[in-house]
Amino acid sequence: MTTFIDKKFINRVSPTLRNFKWKKETLANCSCPICGDSTRNKSKARGFFYQKGNDFFYKCHNCGAGHNLYNFLNQVAPSLCKEYSLERFRGGETKKSNYKKPKEEELFPFKDSKPKFKKQDKVLEKLQCLTDLPKNHPAVEFADMRQIPRQHFTLLYFTDDFGKFVRNSLDSSVFIGRENRIVIPFFNSHGDVVAAQGRAINFKDEENARQTAKYITIKADKSIDRLWYGLWRANAKKRVYVVEGPIDSLFLNNAVAMVGAGALKEIPARFANTELTYILDNEPRNRQICAYNEKLIEMGKEVCIWPGSIKEKDINDMAYRLSTRKIQKIIDENTYSGLQATLKFNEWRKV
Repeated sequence: MTTFIDKKFINRVSPTLRNFKWKKETLANCSCPICGDSTRNKSKARGFFYQKGNDFFYKCHNCGAGHNLYNFLNQVAPSLCKEYSLERFRGGETKKSNYKKPKEEELFPFKDSKPKFKKQDKVLEKLQCLTDLPKNHPAVEFADMRQIPRQHFTLLYFTDDFGKFVRNSLDSSVFIGRENRIVIPFFNSHGDVVAAQGRAINFKDEENARQTAKYITIKADKSIDRLWYGLWRANAKKRVYVVEGPIDSLFLNNAVAMVGAGALKEIPARFANTELTYILDNEPRNRQICAYNEKLIEMGKEVCIWPGSIKEKDINDMAYRLSTRKIQKIIDENTYSGLQATLKFNEWRKV
C-alpha cells in the first residue's frame, strides 16, 4: 500500500520536474530540482526515484542529494508533502520510515464542532447573529416558522442589504440589489468564511417573490472548486449524512450539504474512508434528482430512497410534522446500495 501511495505522489509532483519519466516500475528519472542539474544542458537528468523495500527514495548523481520521499517533497513541494504524510498515516503507517507522522492539528483539523473565529476576520462583524435578534424579528420568525432547531441559530446571520455584504466582504465584482436575507456562512477549519449563502425571507408582494432568487451562493475563496457546508463540524469517523442544502443539514446529526452536482464525484479528502449516506430531495418526478440518484447508485454509494409514506419534498418540509429523530430514523431504515438501491429507486421514480 505504501509503495502505491509513494508512486502516486511522485506522479503528482512529476509535472514540476524537468525530463521526468518512468524507466521501469521501480525507477523514475528526472532533472534534479535541487541543484538544477545543468544550466548549460537542459537534457541532463541525473535525479532518480528508486524503490527500496516498500518505500521510494530520491538520489541525485550530480549534487549528491539523497532524501526519503517525505523530505524530498518537503523541499520541493511543501503543500504536497503535507498531503503525502496524511495519506501515509491514514493508509495504516505505524512505523517511522519514508514519511513524518502528521501533527494532530493536521490530522484532526475539524475536531471542534464550532469554528474558532479570528479576531481579524471581519466578514461577519457587520451582520447580526439570529441569537442576538428579538423573537419578533423577521429573520427569527422565519427560522422558527421553518422549524430550524434553535441550537443552530448561532450559525445563522441576518443582513438587510445582502448586496452590500457580498460586495464588501465576499466578491466586489458581484452586483446584487438591496435585499433582506438570512446569511448562512461556509467556514473552513480555521473559522474563516470562504463562502456564504443568502436565503430570502420576505417579499413586499407576490410579483417580487417570483423575481427574487430563493438562494444565492457566493464564494469568497475562488480556489475552492466545490462547496460543502458543515465540513468543520462533521465527524469523519462516524457515518456522515450528505444532503442537498445547508438548512436541511441542520436537522440531522453529523450532516453536511453539497452545493452543486459536481460534489457527487469530488468528495472531500477527509471523507475518503468515511461511510456516507446521500439524501436527495423527495422529488420522484424531477428528472435531475432522478439522474443524480441513479449516478450515485452506479458509483456504489449508499442512498436514501424515500418511502411512499413521505409526501414532503425535503427534510425541512418534513420537520413540520416529524421530529428530527424520526426523520433520521426513516433515513436509516431506507438507505440502500447496489442492486437493492436500484430496485427501490425504480419503484420510487415517476419519470
